Amino acid sequence: MKSTHKSTVRIASDETLTFQDFEIPFVNPNGAQILEAVNALKDDALLLQCLPSGALESIRPDETPDLRTSFEFILSFGDRTYNFYINDAQLAWGARHVSGETLRKLSKTTENFDVFQVRNDGEPHLIRPDTVIDLNHPGVEKFITRQKIWKLRIQAITLEYEIQHVKVGDAMKRAGFDPTKAWDIYLLIAGQPKQQVDIDYVIDLATPGIERIRLMQRNVDNGEASALTLRHEFSLLAADVTHLDATGWKWETIKSEENRWLIIHNYSMLHGYQPATVKLALLISKDYPQAQIDMFYFDPFVTRSDGRDIPSTQIRAIIEGVQFQGWSRHRNASQPWDPLTDNVATHLALVESSLLKEFGE
Repeated sequence: MKSTHKSTVRIASDETLTFQDFEIPFVNPNGAQILEAVNALKDDALLLQCLPSGALESIRPDETPDLRTSFEFILSFGDRTYNFYINDAQLAWGARHVSGETLRKLSKTTENFDVFQVRNDGEPHLIRPDTVIDLNHPGVEKFITRQKIWKLRIQAITLEYEIQHVKVGDAMKRAGFDPTKAWDIYLLIAGQPKQQVDIDYVIDLATPGIERIRLMQRNVDNGEASALTLRHEFSLLAADVTHLDATGWKWETIKSEENRWLIIHNYSMLHGYQPATVKLALLISKDYPQAQIDMFYFDPFVTRSDGRDIPSTQIRAIIEGVQFQGWSRHRNASQPWDPLTDNVATHLALVESSLLKEFGE
């Protein structure tokens, strides 16, 4: 006697993968009862349950699938197997279609690798877990795996990782920033408000839309505060060269009068300023890094796009006959320059922090 209770499942033909709803006269139907309800109880019928992970699981006639997990199925016919390669290993699958997640399970591909399909054009195409591949296409399907590479930008430095999770403090060290300093740290994700984090925060690099880590020093005062008396001569460290080269900027070191300058060409200004690109000049003393880098200078002069005045930008410097606009921004007494950890990279972070602070960020 059939049960008066019913279940609804969605079944797609293996040929078209178009899902249709079917009513099954059982609360917990087994594979044979589902096949019978759709007039497909045949020896060559294969019922595949579509799991939330993207995997396709074969359901035996006497097996009861968990409809709470998924009520979607693919119906396939035939007694043939479909052969394919993942890297150099030959595998077989008993249905015409296979999902990316099922490929991962069949090949025992770990989570830190991506699966790619190699097509006739020779260009590998990424296979996502929910991608469904038709194995009936002519020829043997070929797949390869590659180590996943995640990218994270810290200020202007792009880091690459083969691991999915990374601690903010560790990433800062790798990019050349001292995490023990007083930083305001923000995680920027596209389409979301900036998120303030600390050095112990663990970033999941697989999160869609991650753009970068923004560092803002807490030790920036406007020029109204008393400036430290500094010497203005030049010396460039090997670590500075490494950092500047990593940013991709075009830069040079020049002598002008009694001073030595680091000039960064085509420095991109943040939104809200004009012009969009400028020369950025840093004056570094002969005793650097014992003596700190102080202030920064722009050519041409920088203004706000909304026309509002920018305070403490009245200082001028003449570099090879060109007048630069000096921004009087200094570290304060609570966070003085540390010659063991501060350098060009940390001062460039101060530059960006000062530009952001002008707009209250």
